[in-house]
Amino acid sequence: MLRTLKQIEQERKARTADLEEAAKVILKQLADLGHVGINTKAATTRAKRTATIGKKRRKRLRVRRQFAVSGEQMILDFVKRKSNPIGREIEKDWASEGRAGAAANLISKLVKERRLKRTPLKDERGSRYSLA
Repeated sequence: MLRTLKQIEQERKARTADLEEAAKVILKQLADLGHVGINTKAATTRAKRTATIGKKRRKRLRVRRQFAVSGEQMILDFVKRKSNPIGREIEKDWASEGRAGAAANLISKLVKERRLKRTPLKDERGSRYSLA
């Protein structure tokens, strides 16, 4: 058993020496190409830190689209045209125009500004909207 452990230790040392030699050759080749030697421990720490920061700061780039009619005006026109639509119908029309997000935020804003009137549906989820 002791003999086996000594043999394993010798193999480990030989392989470690081979890896160190290979690393030296690669660093020499990089230096010949103009790269400055790197402190590998500092580099890996920096790489980990950058990767973590990158994950935290990464944001999905949203492309703002321009429409001929504002979102508020689109909703008001739809309510006028459709006469008392349900919120789902407004959302469906909103999406059919290719607008991002949900119309619910603007609908709520228009209700608070008293430009739209909300009437809850009986025995059903949702509301019916009319011009105020």
